[in-house]
Amino acid sequence: MKSRVTCFRVTSPDGYRSTHELGPGRTRIGRATLDGAPELVLDPDPHRLVSRVHCIVEHADGVWTVTDNGSDNGTVLRRGGELTRVLGMTGLRHGDALLVIGDITPAGDPRYWKLTFDDPFRTEVAPVAPPPATDDARAHLTYDWLQMKVFRVEGGARSEITGLSPQSHRLIRYLAELSRVNNGSPVACTHAELIHMLWGRPEEWPPSRSYDETNLRNVVTAVRKRIERDPANPVLLQTERNIGYRLLIRVDPAAGR
Repeated sequence: MKSRVTCFRVTSPDGYRSTHELGPGRTRIGRATLDGAPELVLDPDPHRLVSRVHCIVEHADGVWTVTDNGSDNGTVLRRGGELTRVLGMTGLRHGDALLVIGDITPAGDPRYWKLTFDDPFRTEVAPVAPPPATDDARAHLTYDWLQMKVFRVEGGARSEITGLSPQSHRLIRYLAELSRVNNGSPVACTHAELIHMLWGRPEEWPPSRSYDETNLRNVVTAVRKRIERDPANPVLLQTERNIGYRLLIRVDPAAGR
């Protein structure tokens, strides 16, 4: 049954399942101590593998994030079939799972708490219709993860995109990762998510400095000048009205990640 609130579906190392609803503020995740307990307690913890405040989940400006709190044993994010250690603040998406080591078997094998993120208010990815049979519509980008290079593919020809600024490259790489996780389909990314990706959270900004959609639009314009045949009529980096942007990009099939 689809949940009606944003929550974690929690599975303990021994298989016990529960649900923890997420509130509008911070949710601290960790183990209980004599002087208090976080909002989400991972208990039992017989070997004291979970830190007092192991990680923190927050919701701001429509974006859910998780931050490891300098825990000794780390927080792992499972997205699709990939596992990555949470370093700094990381965005959460529906279906992501946080893994926190909670036990060790007599044979020395680790057993984990699994916290699966369930967001019923997520924006669904719209199906992408096949492009019209024109040369411009068939154009797309590919991203070579090993060489960290961007290529434009059109009419069977493949040419490298050069002259990208660090921010332009970071924007393309981020949107390429979203597409890769979404089985190669472009994903519409919100203005807020892209602003946080490029410049961090508001509390991380320098004093008397702020970033908004105008700053993001400047980066998008710089990218379009490099990748589009006609930057005034973009085909590859598309505007999603009242949402954000999507990029027609694929992982280079000739290069693994």
